[in-house]
Amino acid sequence: MKTRWIANARVAETEQRWHDLIVLCDVLFARAQLVMGCIEKYQAFLSASANHFQPQFFMSGRSTILSNYPVVRSSDPALARDRVFTVYGANSFDVRMPRGFAMNADHVQIGGIGLSYAEYTGDVSVGFGDVSFVRQCFSIEGVARYTVSRQSGEIAPGSWSQVLPAYQPLTFDFPSGYRQVAVRIEFDVLLRDLNALLDQDISRNLVFADMPAHPPAMAALRRSVFHLALDYNERGASFSSLAAAEVARMLVTEFLLCHRHNYTPLLFREPLPVSSTVVRTVEEFIEANWDKPIDIEAMVAVAQVSARSLFRQFRKDRGCSPSDFAKRVRLSRAREMLERSRENASVIQVALKCGFQNPGHFARDYRNSFGELPSATLQRARKWTS
Repeated sequence: MKTRWIANARVAETEQRWHDLIVLCDVLFARAQLVMGCIEKYQAFLSASANHFQPQFFMSGRSTILSNYPVVRSSDPALARDRVFTVYGANSFDVRMPRGFAMNADHVQIGGIGLSYAEYTGDVSVGFGDVSFVRQCFSIEGVARYTVSRQSGEIAPGSWSQVLPAYQPLTFDFPSGYRQVAVRIEFDVLLRDLNALLDQDISRNLVFADMPAHPPAMAALRRSVFHLALDYNERGASFSSLAAAEVARMLVTEFLLCHRHNYTPLLFREPLPVSSTVVRTVEEFIEANWDKPIDIEAMVAVAQVSARSLFRQFRKDRGCSPSDFAKRVRLSRAREMLERSRENASVIQVALKCGFQNPGHFARDYRNSFGELPSATLQRARKWTS
């Protein structure tokens, strides 16, 4: 009886930790939405994706999740092969039936993260050699197969692949009518962020488990990937380097938290306590660098503690995260700029300069902080200077 009770208690503890992880993943992406003003279009895209895909026709005008970043729109296998080799780093591209073939593919790079969309008319096999990034594929329609390290897997509609490792040969078999979104992350970027989260040098020893990831956590990651692709497709050209860097960092952190790997137990471990002096040090760093990306690695270097210990102490002392504090600082700087603005200044210009990509969200957060809209602050400043 005692053994069974202990086993049940361990199962309950594990499930609670996974529940906490899922909540954290959603919080991370909610933070990304605050930074870049992400719009709710994920469900609309999935509904559109369910519309009739006609494999006998190539729809060059079709709008996709990343259509503003086209790689290839062609029924020419030679052209498609060249683009897949150049952009995606493939080393083989085999079209089973060239007659009737078509490919529609898009790709955007956000720092160390790449987001891709692809759809195929005709069966296609694509191979990769020793690439420097890990990747994960999310099927929208159709069933694809892949082979890596002599192991095979399947990507069912609405599902995803395992984490496909870097520096290992990989082959995909895509059937006609297949569509997917894929995320790829440079292996060195994963190592850098994991080093910061754990405050220890993990060298290159990061191995993702072959076992399936926790489904609710993966569903949260899928939402984040699709949200980011949709929003960047619409407004990526206006993203500041500040917003792009922070959003990319949040997705990398979520990726590391969602997937089981050899450092997962350390991520679940209770973080070591630190002093409140660390919080004040990081606050001073953020205030001095508010107009730059607030990178986890930089904060950890300043604080000289792990990211998990830092975030926990920050929450304990200030009731918020370092990202929340950075947002408050940027709102204060925006207010100062508006109060000193002249005739040629605008609310949008100030918002973008302070790292806010969505004017509507900026106005809402500004009013919540200062009790008035930024336009009211600007109008008052103009009256004083006129």
